[in-house]
Amino acid sequence: MTTKRAFLFFGILVSFLYLPFLGNAFVSDDIQGIVESVPTWNFISSFGWPQYIHFSTFLQYCTYRLFGLVPEAFRLQNILFHIGSVFLVYLVGKRLVKPNAAFVASLVFAVHPLVIESVTWISGGVYAQYSFWFLLSFWFYLQGKKRYWLSVLFFILSVCTSEKALSLSLLFLVYEWFFGNLKKNWSSLIAFLIVNASLIVFYGLQIGTRTQQLTASSYQSLSGFMNPLVQIPVAISSYLQLFVLPVGLTLYHSELQFPWWNFAIRAVVVLLFLGMTVYAFLKRKPIGFWLSWFVIGLLPTLTPLKIGWVVAERYVYFSLIGISMAFGIGFDIVMHRKKLFVPSLCVGIVLIFGYCTQTVYRNSQWRTEDTLWIATAVTSPSHPPTWNNMGDVYARAGNREKAVESFKKAISLNPQYADAYHNLGHTYLLMGNLTEAKQHLEQAISLNSYLWQSYRDLAVVAYEEKDIETAKLMLSKAIQLAPTDPTLLKLQKIIL
Repeated sequence: MTTKRAFLFFGILVSFLYLPFLGNAFVSDDIQGIVESVPTWNFISSFGWPQYIHFSTFLQYCTYRLFGLVPEAFRLQNILFHIGSVFLVYLVGKRLVKPNAAFVASLVFAVHPLVIESVTWISGGVYAQYSFWFLLSFWFYLQGKKRYWLSVLFFILSVCTSEKALSLSLLFLVYEWFFGNLKKNWSSLIAFLIVNASLIVFYGLQIGTRTQQLTASSYQSLSGFMNPLVQIPVAISSYLQLFVLPVGLTLYHSELQFPWWNFAIRAVVVLLFLGMTVYAFLKRKPIGFWLSWFVIGLLPTLTPLKIGWVVAERYVYFSLIGISMAFGIGFDIVMHRKKLFVPSLCVGIVLIFGYCTQTVYRNSQWRTEDTLWIATAVTSPSHPPTWNNMGDVYARAGNREKAVESFKKAISLNPQYADAYHNLGHTYLLMGNLTEAKQHLEQAISLNSYLWQSYRDLAVVAYEEKDIETAKLMLSKAIQLAPTDPTLLKLQKIIL
Protein backbone atom coordinates (compact mmCIF):
# COMPACT_ATOMS: atom_id res chain seq x y z
CA MET A 1 0.00 0.00 0.00
CA THR A 2 1.35 3.42 -0.95
CA THR A 3 1.75 6.12 1.68
CA LYS A 4 -1.08 8.22 0.20
CA ARG A 5 -3.47 5.29 0.21
CA ALA A 6 -2.50 4.44 3.77
CA PHE A 7 -3.18 8.03 4.85
CA LEU A 8 -6.56 7.98 3.12
CA PHE A 9 -7.43 4.65 4.72
CA PHE A 10 -6.49 5.78 8.25
CA GLY A 11 -8.27 9.12 7.84
CA ILE A 12 -11.51 7.45 6.74
CA LEU A 13 -11.28 4.78 9.44
CA VAL A 14 -10.74 7.20 12.33
CA SER A 15 -13.46 9.50 10.97
CA PHE A 16 -15.86 6.56 10.80
CA LEU A 17 -15.21 5.69 14.46
CA TYR A 18 -15.29 9.22 15.91
CA LEU A 19 -17.23 11.66 13.75
CA PRO A 20 -20.65 10.11 14.61
CA PHE A 21 -19.92 11.16 18.20
CA LEU A 22 -18.70 14.64 17.36
CA GLY A 23 -21.78 16.15 19.01
CA ASN A 24 -21.27 14.43 22.36
CA ALA A 25 -21.88 16.87 25.19
CA PHE A 26 -19.35 18.57 27.44
CA VAL A 27 -18.80 16.14 30.34
CA SER A 28 -16.89 15.90 33.61
CA ASP A 29 -13.92 18.34 33.71
CA ASP A 30 -15.17 19.96 30.48
CA ILE A 31 -17.85 21.76 32.50
CA GLN A 32 -15.59 23.59 34.94
CA GLY A 33 -12.47 23.68 32.80
CA ILE A 34 -14.08 24.90 29.56
CA VAL A 35 -17.76 25.84 29.79
CA GLU A 36 -17.40 27.82 33.03
CA SER A 37 -13.81 29.02 32.58
CA VAL A 38 -12.98 29.80 28.97
CA PRO A 39 -15.51 32.67 28.58
CA THR A 40 -13.83 34.47 31.50
CA TRP A 41 -10.39 34.46 29.87
CA ASN A 42 -8.90 37.57 28.34
CA PHE A 43 -5.95 36.47 26.27
CA ILE A 44 -4.31 39.85 25.83
CA SER A 45 -4.35 40.91 29.46
CA SER A 46 -4.36 37.60 31.33
CA PHE A 47 -2.42 35.07 29.28
CA GLY A 48 1.24 35.13 30.07
CA TRP A 49 4.09 33.38 31.73
CA PRO A 50 3.76 31.28 33.76
CA GLN A 51 0.03 30.79 34.46
CA TYR A 52 -0.92 29.84 30.91
CA ILE A 53 2.20 28.10 29.65
CA HIS A 54 0.22 25.15 28.28
CA PHE A 55 -0.19 25.48 24.53
CA SER A 56 -3.39 23.42 24.77
CA THR A 57 -4.93 26.27 26.78
CA PHE A 58 -4.11 28.67 23.96
CA LEU A 59 -5.81 26.34 21.46
CA GLN A 60 -8.91 26.17 23.67
CA TYR A 61 -9.02 29.94 23.81
CA CYS A 62 -8.73 30.22 20.01
CA THR A 63 -11.43 27.57 19.50
CA TYR A 64 -13.79 29.44 21.80
CA ARG A 65 -13.15 32.78 20.11
CA LEU A 66 -13.77 31.29 16.66
CA PHE A 67 -16.72 28.99 17.35
CA GLY A 68 -18.02 29.68 20.86
CA LEU A 69 -18.85 26.96 23.39
CA VAL A 70 -19.67 24.35 20.77
CA PRO A 71 -18.47 20.86 21.79
CA GLU A 72 -18.16 19.80 18.15
CA ALA A 73 -15.43 22.39 17.54
CA PHE A 74 -13.38 21.34 20.57
CA ARG A 75 -13.80 17.63 19.90
CA LEU A 76 -12.98 17.92 16.20
CA GLN A 77 -9.66 19.40 17.23
CA ASN A 78 -8.91 16.22 19.22
CA ILE A 79 -9.94 13.96 16.34
CA LEU A 80 -7.68 15.81 13.91
CA PHE A 81 -4.73 15.50 16.30
CA HIS A 82 -5.38 11.77 16.59
CA ILE A 83 -5.53 11.35 12.81
CA GLY A 84 -2.29 13.31 12.52
CA SER A 85 -0.65 11.10 15.15
CA VAL A 86 -1.74 7.94 13.31
CA PHE A 87 -0.22 9.31 10.08
CA LEU A 88 3.07 10.10 11.83
CA VAL A 89 3.19 6.70 13.54
CA TYR A 90 2.96 5.14 10.09
CA LEU A 91 5.69 7.39 8.67
CA VAL A 92 8.05 6.83 11.61
CA GLY A 93 7.26 3.12 11.61
CA LYS A 94 8.03 2.75 7.90
CA ARG A 95 11.37 4.44 8.53
CA LEU A 96 12.37 2.17 11.41
CA VAL A 97 10.58 -1.15 10.79
CA LYS A 98 9.08 -3.07 7.88
CA PRO A 99 6.11 -1.39 6.11
CA ASN A 100 3.70 -4.20 7.02
CA ALA A 101 4.62 -3.95 10.69
CA ALA A 102 4.20 -0.16 10.56
CA PHE A 103 0.78 -0.53 8.95
CA VAL A 104 -0.44 -3.04 11.55
CA ALA A 105 0.85 -0.87 14.41
CA SER A 106 -0.79 2.27 13.01
CA LEU A 107 -4.05 0.37 12.50
CA VAL A 108 -4.08 -0.87 16.10
CA PHE A 109 -3.24 2.59 17.42
CA ALA A 110 -5.93 4.21 15.24
CA VAL A 111 -8.82 2.05 16.46
CA HIS A 112 -7.84 0.95 19.98
CA PRO A 113 -10.43 1.89 22.64
CA LEU A 114 -7.69 3.03 25.02
CA VAL A 115 -7.29 6.25 23.01
CA ILE A 116 -10.90 7.36 23.56
CA GLU A 117 -10.20 9.42 26.67
CA SER A 118 -7.66 11.45 24.68
CA VAL A 119 -9.93 11.94 21.67
CA THR A 120 -13.62 11.91 22.58
CA TRP A 121 -13.16 13.53 25.98
CA ILE A 122 -12.39 17.17 25.26
CA SER A 123 -10.42 17.69 28.47
CA GLY A 124 -8.31 14.63 27.67
CA GLY A 125 -7.26 16.03 24.30
CA VAL A 126 -4.02 17.40 25.73
CA TYR A 127 -2.59 13.87 25.56
CA ALA A 128 -3.32 13.55 21.83
CA GLN A 129 -1.88 17.03 21.31
CA TYR A 130 1.48 16.62 23.02
CA SER A 131 1.85 13.20 21.38
CA PHE A 132 1.27 14.70 17.93
CA TRP A 133 3.79 17.52 18.49
CA PHE A 134 6.41 15.05 19.72
CA LEU A 135 5.84 12.66 16.81
CA LEU A 136 6.29 15.60 14.45
CA SER A 137 9.48 16.55 16.30
CA PHE A 138 10.74 12.99 16.12
CA TRP A 139 9.92 12.72 12.41
CA PHE A 140 11.92 15.86 11.63
CA TYR A 141 14.78 14.55 13.78
CA LEU A 142 14.90 11.48 11.55
CA GLN A 143 15.36 13.75 8.51
CA GLY A 144 18.82 14.82 9.66
CA LYS A 145 20.50 18.19 10.22
CA LYS A 146 18.42 20.09 7.65
CA ARG A 147 15.29 19.61 9.81
CA TYR A 148 17.00 19.70 13.20
CA TRP A 149 15.68 23.05 14.42
CA LEU A 150 12.18 22.18 13.28
CA SER A 151 12.51 19.12 15.48
CA VAL A 152 13.56 21.29 18.44
CA LEU A 153 10.68 23.71 17.79
CA PHE A 154 8.02 20.99 17.81
CA PHE A 155 9.60 19.39 20.87
CA ILE A 156 9.18 22.71 22.67
CA LEU A 157 5.52 22.74 21.59
CA SER A 158 5.13 19.24 22.98
CA VAL A 159 6.55 19.98 26.42
CA CYS A 160 4.68 23.31 26.53
CA THR A 161 1.47 21.38 25.87
CA SER A 162 1.94 19.01 28.80
CA GLU A 163 4.54 18.24 31.43
CA LYS A 164 3.95 14.56 30.58
CA ALA A 165 6.16 15.11 27.51
CA LEU A 166 9.26 15.89 29.57
CA SER A 167 10.44 12.28 29.61
CA LEU A 168 10.24 11.99 25.83
CA SER A 169 13.62 13.62 25.20
CA LEU A 170 15.06 10.26 26.28
CA LEU A 171 13.70 8.79 23.07
CA PHE A 172 16.17 10.80 21.00
CA LEU A 173 18.99 9.25 23.02
CA VAL A 174 17.45 5.77 22.71
CA TYR A 175 17.04 6.26 18.96
CA GLU A 176 20.72 7.09 18.58
CA TRP A 177 21.57 4.01 20.65
CA PHE A 178 19.53 1.69 18.43
CA PHE A 179 19.65 3.21 14.96
CA GLY A 180 22.11 6.10 14.95
CA ASN A 181 25.54 6.88 16.33
CA LEU A 182 25.46 8.12 19.90
CA LYS A 183 29.17 8.94 20.05
CA LYS A 184 28.98 11.00 16.88
CA ASN A 185 25.58 12.66 17.37
CA TRP A 186 25.51 13.29 21.14
CA SER A 187 25.72 17.05 20.57
CA SER A 188 22.38 16.94 18.75
CA LEU A 189 20.74 16.03 22.05
CA ILE A 190 21.93 19.13 23.92
CA ALA A 191 19.12 21.44 22.76
CA PHE A 192 16.46 18.94 23.86
CA LEU A 193 18.12 18.48 27.23
CA ILE A 194 18.31 22.25 27.80
CA VAL A 195 14.58 22.61 27.03
CA ASN A 196 13.86 19.70 29.35
CA ALA A 197 15.95 21.04 32.21
CA SER A 198 14.34 24.48 32.01
CA LEU A 199 10.80 23.12 32.08
CA ILE A 200 11.54 20.50 34.74
CA VAL A 201 12.47 23.35 37.07
CA PHE A 202 9.34 25.28 36.09
CA TYR A 203 6.94 22.37 36.45
CA GLY A 204 8.70 21.21 39.62
CA LEU A 205 7.93 24.51 41.29
CA GLN A 206 4.23 23.89 40.63
CA ILE A 207 4.02 20.47 42.30
CA GLY A 208 3.00 22.02 45.62
CA THR A 209 0.20 24.00 43.97
CA ARG A 210 -0.93 20.92 42.04
CA THR A 211 -1.06 18.86 45.25
CA GLN A 212 -3.10 21.56 47.01
CA GLN A 213 -5.56 21.71 44.11
CA LEU A 214 -6.04 17.95 44.11
CA THR A 215 -6.40 17.86 47.89
CA ALA A 216 -9.07 20.57 47.69
CA SER A 217 -10.98 18.88 44.87
CA SER A 218 -10.83 15.32 46.24
CA TYR A 219 -11.15 16.24 49.95
CA GLN A 220 -8.51 13.66 50.77
CA SER A 221 -5.01 14.05 52.13
CA LEU A 222 -2.40 13.58 49.41
CA SER A 223 0.62 13.91 51.69
CA GLY A 224 3.24 11.19 51.61
CA PHE A 225 4.16 8.89 48.75
CA MET A 226 2.76 5.87 46.99
CA ASN A 227 4.73 2.66 47.33
CA PRO A 228 6.41 2.22 43.91
CA LEU A 229 6.76 -1.53 44.51
CA VAL A 230 2.97 -1.67 44.43
CA GLN A 231 2.17 1.26 42.15
CA ILE A 232 4.42 0.32 39.21
CA PRO A 233 3.39 -3.37 38.91
CA VAL A 234 -0.28 -2.44 39.18
CA ALA A 235 -0.01 0.38 36.61
CA ILE A 236 2.06 -1.41 33.96
CA SER A 237 0.19 -4.72 34.28
CA SER A 238 -3.14 -2.86 34.00
CA TYR A 239 -2.07 -1.10 30.81
CA LEU A 240 -0.81 -4.35 29.27
CA GLN A 241 -4.05 -6.07 30.24
CA LEU A 242 -6.16 -3.26 28.76
CA PHE A 243 -4.12 -3.35 25.56
CA VAL A 244 -4.84 -7.04 25.05
CA LEU A 245 -8.41 -7.00 26.41
CA PRO A 246 -9.86 -3.46 26.62
CA VAL A 247 -12.90 -4.22 28.79
CA GLY A 248 -13.96 -2.44 31.95
CA LEU A 249 -12.89 0.93 30.56
CA THR A 250 -13.70 3.72 32.98
CA LEU A 251 -12.92 7.33 33.77
CA TYR A 252 -12.10 6.35 37.37
CA HIS A 253 -9.78 3.34 37.69
CA SER A 254 -10.45 3.01 41.39
CA GLU A 255 -10.83 -0.77 41.71
CA LEU A 256 -7.12 -1.52 42.12
CA GLN A 257 -7.13 -3.61 45.28
CA PHE A 258 -6.17 -7.17 44.38
CA PRO A 259 -5.78 -10.41 46.36
CA TRP A 260 -2.16 -11.39 46.97
CA TRP A 261 -2.12 -14.05 44.28
CA ASN A 262 -3.46 -11.63 41.67
CA PHE A 263 -0.84 -9.03 42.60
CA ALA A 264 1.87 -11.70 42.52
CA ILE A 265 0.91 -12.65 38.96
CA ARG A 266 0.93 -8.99 37.94
CA ALA A 267 4.36 -8.46 39.51
CA VAL A 268 5.78 -11.48 37.67
CA VAL A 269 4.31 -10.30 34.34
CA VAL A 270 5.80 -6.83 34.81
CA LEU A 271 9.20 -8.24 35.80
CA LEU A 272 9.20 -10.45 32.69
CA PHE A 273 8.16 -7.50 30.53
CA LEU A 274 10.82 -5.19 31.95
CA GLY A 275 13.41 -7.97 31.74
CA MET A 276 12.58 -8.51 28.07
CA THR A 277 12.79 -4.75 27.48
CA VAL A 278 16.22 -4.51 29.11
CA TYR A 279 17.50 -7.56 27.21
CA ALA A 280 16.27 -6.21 23.86
CA PHE A 281 17.70 -2.79 24.75
CA LEU A 282 21.17 -4.11 25.54
CA LYS A 283 21.19 -6.34 22.46
CA ARG A 284 19.98 -3.41 20.36
CA LYS A 285 17.11 -5.41 18.91
CA PRO A 286 14.60 -3.12 17.13
CA ILE A 287 11.71 -4.33 19.25
CA GLY A 288 13.63 -3.04 22.27
CA PHE A 289 13.29 0.51 20.97
CA TRP A 290 9.50 0.27 20.93
CA LEU A 291 9.28 -1.44 24.31
CA SER A 292 11.46 1.39 25.64
CA TRP A 293 9.07 3.85 23.98
CA PHE A 294 6.22 2.31 25.99
CA VAL A 295 8.07 2.59 29.30
CA ILE A 296 9.52 6.08 28.71
CA GLY A 297 6.10 7.46 27.80
CA LEU A 298 4.71 6.25 31.12
CA LEU A 299 7.55 7.54 33.33
CA PRO A 300 5.88 10.86 34.36
CA THR A 301 2.78 8.96 35.54
CA LEU A 302 4.76 6.41 37.57
CA THR A 303 6.04 8.98 40.04
CA PRO A 304 5.28 8.07 43.68
CA LEU A 305 4.00 11.61 44.25
CA LYS A 306 0.23 11.65 44.78
CA ILE A 307 -0.48 14.09 41.95
CA GLY A 308 -2.35 11.77 39.62
CA TRP A 309 -4.03 8.44 39.17
CA VAL A 310 -2.26 5.10 39.44
CA VAL A 311 -4.03 4.06 36.21
CA ALA A 312 -5.77 6.36 33.71
CA GLU A 313 -6.47 5.48 30.10
CA ARG A 314 -5.38 8.89 28.83
CA TYR A 315 -1.96 8.40 30.44
CA VAL A 316 -1.17 5.54 28.06
CA TYR A 317 -2.08 7.31 24.79
CA PHE A 318 1.53 8.00 23.79
CA SER A 319 2.91 4.73 25.18
CA LEU A 320 0.31 2.81 23.20
CA ILE A 321 2.33 3.66 20.10
CA GLY A 322 5.29 1.67 21.42
CA ILE A 323 3.36 -1.42 22.39
CA SER A 324 1.37 -1.29 19.13
CA MET A 325 4.60 -1.16 17.12
CA ALA A 326 6.04 -4.08 19.10
CA PHE A 327 2.84 -5.98 18.36
CA GLY A 328 3.11 -5.04 14.68
CA ILE A 329 6.66 -6.38 14.50
CA GLY A 330 5.65 -9.66 16.09
CA PHE A 331 2.55 -9.98 13.93
CA ASP A 332 4.60 -9.40 10.78
CA ILE A 333 7.03 -12.15 11.78
CA VAL A 334 4.18 -14.62 12.33
CA MET A 335 2.48 -13.62 9.06
CA HIS A 336 5.61 -14.55 7.09
CA ARG A 337 5.34 -18.17 8.19
CA LYS A 338 3.29 -19.93 5.53
CA LYS A 339 1.47 -22.28 7.88
CA LEU A 340 0.49 -19.42 10.17
CA PHE A 341 -0.44 -16.85 7.54
CA VAL A 342 -4.18 -17.64 7.30
CA PRO A 343 -4.76 -18.25 11.04
CA SER A 344 -2.86 -15.10 12.02
CA LEU A 345 -4.72 -13.06 9.40
CA CYS A 346 -8.06 -14.28 10.77
CA VAL A 347 -6.99 -13.48 14.33
CA GLY A 348 -5.87 -10.01 13.23
CA ILE A 349 -9.17 -9.28 11.50
CA VAL A 350 -11.17 -10.43 14.52
CA LEU A 351 -8.94 -8.35 16.83
CA ILE A 352 -9.32 -5.16 14.80
CA PHE A 353 -13.06 -5.69 14.41
CA GLY A 354 -13.32 -6.20 18.17
CA TYR A 355 -11.36 -3.02 18.89
CA CYS A 356 -13.55 -1.04 16.47
CA THR A 357 -16.75 -2.41 18.03
CA GLN A 358 -15.56 -1.60 21.54
CA THR A 359 -14.51 1.91 20.43
CA VAL A 360 -17.95 2.65 19.02
CA TYR A 361 -19.64 1.26 22.15
CA ARG A 362 -17.38 3.20 24.52
CA ASN A 363 -17.84 6.40 22.51
CA SER A 364 -21.60 6.03 22.97
CA GLN A 365 -21.07 6.00 26.75
CA TRP A 366 -19.51 9.46 26.48
CA ARG A 367 -22.56 11.05 24.82
CA THR A 368 -23.83 12.88 27.91
CA GLU A 369 -23.06 13.31 31.58
CA ASP A 370 -25.78 10.80 32.40
CA THR A 371 -24.56 8.03 30.07
CA LEU A 372 -20.98 8.52 31.26
CA TRP A 373 -21.76 8.33 34.97
CA ILE A 374 -24.13 5.39 34.60
CA ALA A 375 -21.35 3.48 32.85
CA THR A 376 -18.80 4.60 35.46
CA ALA A 377 -20.98 3.41 38.34
CA VAL A 378 -20.69 -0.12 36.97
CA THR A 379 -16.90 -0.11 36.69
CA SER A 380 -15.89 2.17 39.60
CA PRO A 381 -18.30 1.54 42.50
CA SER A 382 -15.80 2.35 45.28
CA HIS A 383 -14.90 5.87 44.07
CA PRO A 384 -16.80 8.63 45.95
CA PRO A 385 -17.21 11.00 42.95
CA THR A 386 -18.91 8.15 41.08
CA TRP A 387 -21.86 8.26 43.48
CA ASN A 388 -21.85 12.04 43.76
CA ASN A 389 -22.20 12.12 39.98
CA MET A 390 -24.87 9.41 40.06
CA GLY A 391 -26.79 11.55 42.53
CA ASP A 392 -26.78 14.32 39.93
CA VAL A 393 -28.02 11.81 37.32
CA TYR A 394 -30.97 10.83 39.50
CA ALA A 395 -31.67 14.46 40.42
CA ARG A 396 -31.84 15.46 36.75
CA ALA A 397 -34.27 12.60 36.19
CA GLY A 398 -36.47 13.85 39.08
CA ASN A 399 -35.78 10.83 41.28
CA ARG A 400 -34.79 12.68 44.45
CA GLU A 401 -34.99 9.66 46.74
CA LYS A 402 -32.37 7.81 44.68
CA ALA A 403 -30.33 11.02 44.49
CA VAL A 404 -30.28 11.22 48.30
CA GLU A 405 -29.23 7.57 48.46
CA SER A 406 -26.35 8.17 46.03
CA PHE A 407 -25.08 11.29 47.80
CA LYS A 408 -25.13 9.42 51.12
CA LYS A 409 -23.14 6.60 49.56
CA ALA A 410 -20.54 9.11 48.34
CA ILE A 411 -20.27 10.53 51.86
CA SER A 412 -19.94 7.05 53.40
CA LEU A 413 -16.97 6.41 51.09
CA ASN A 414 -15.40 9.80 51.91
CA PRO A 415 -16.76 11.56 55.04
CA GLN A 416 -14.79 14.71 54.08
CA TYR A 417 -16.53 15.07 50.70
CA ALA A 418 -17.95 18.62 50.91
CA ASP A 419 -19.49 18.60 47.42
CA ALA A 420 -21.56 15.52 48.28
CA TYR A 421 -22.77 17.16 51.52
CA HIS A 422 -23.82 20.21 49.52
CA ASN A 423 -25.64 18.16 46.91
CA LEU A 424 -27.40 16.18 49.62
CA GLY A 425 -28.43 19.38 51.40
CA HIS A 426 -29.59 20.94 48.13
CA THR A 427 -31.71 17.88 47.34
CA TYR A 428 -33.31 17.98 50.80
CA LEU A 429 -34.07 21.66 50.19
CA LEU A 430 -35.84 20.80 46.95
CA MET A 431 -37.79 18.14 48.86
CA GLY A 432 -38.87 20.71 51.46
CA ASN A 433 -36.94 19.10 54.31
CA LEU A 434 -35.37 22.26 55.73
CA THR A 435 -33.89 20.63 58.84
CA GLU A 436 -31.88 18.03 56.92
CA ALA A 437 -30.98 20.60 54.26
CA LYS A 438 -29.58 23.03 56.82
CA GLN A 439 -27.58 20.31 58.59
CA HIS A 440 -25.84 19.06 55.47
CA LEU A 441 -25.27 22.50 53.95
CA GLU A 442 -23.56 23.65 57.14
CA GLN A 443 -21.45 20.52 57.09
CA ALA A 444 -20.47 21.30 53.49
CA ILE A 445 -19.16 24.81 54.26
CA SER A 446 -17.40 23.55 57.38
CA LEU A 447 -15.35 21.33 55.05
CA ASN A 448 -15.07 23.83 52.19
CA SER A 449 -15.73 27.48 52.97
CA TYR A 450 -15.58 28.36 49.25
CA LEU A 451 -18.79 26.54 48.33
CA TRP A 452 -20.85 29.62 47.52
CA GLN A 453 -23.74 27.41 46.43
CA SER A 454 -24.08 26.17 50.02
CA TYR A 455 -24.25 29.74 51.34
CA ARG A 456 -26.91 30.47 48.70
CA ASP A 457 -29.01 27.48 49.76
CA LEU A 458 -28.58 28.35 53.45
CA ALA A 459 -29.92 31.81 52.60
CA VAL A 460 -32.98 30.17 51.08
CA VAL A 461 -33.43 27.94 54.14
CA ALA A 462 -33.19 30.93 56.48
CA TYR A 463 -35.64 32.91 54.33
CA GLU A 464 -38.15 30.04 54.42
CA GLU A 465 -37.75 29.93 58.22
CA LYS A 466 -38.45 33.70 58.35
CA ASP A 467 -34.92 34.40 59.64
CA ILE A 468 -34.25 37.36 57.34
CA GLU A 469 -31.04 38.52 59.03
CA THR A 470 -29.39 35.11 58.65
CA ALA A 471 -30.65 34.94 55.07
CA LYS A 472 -28.99 38.28 54.31
CA LEU A 473 -25.75 37.16 55.96
CA MET A 474 -25.59 33.89 54.02
CA LEU A 475 -26.45 35.63 50.76
CA SER A 476 -23.74 38.25 51.27
CA LYS A 477 -21.14 35.50 51.78
CA ALA A 478 -22.31 33.78 48.60
CA ILE A 479 -22.09 37.04 46.62
CA GLN A 480 -18.57 37.68 47.92
CA LEU A 481 -17.50 34.33 46.44
CA ALA A 482 -19.51 34.55 43.19
CA PRO A 483 -20.40 38.21 42.60
CA THR A 484 -21.56 37.77 38.99
CA ASP A 485 -23.73 34.67 39.38
CA PRO A 486 -27.23 35.50 38.04
CA THR A 487 -29.04 33.22 40.51
CA LEU A 488 -27.60 35.21 43.41
CA LEU A 489 -28.68 38.51 41.88
CA LYS A 490 -32.25 37.19 41.53
CA LEU A 491 -32.22 35.87 45.10
CA GLN A 492 -30.92 39.21 46.31
CA LYS A 493 -33.99 40.96 44.92
CA ILE A 494 -36.28 38.52 46.74
CA ILE A 495 -34.59 38.63 50.15
CA LEU A 496 -33.79 42.33 50.19
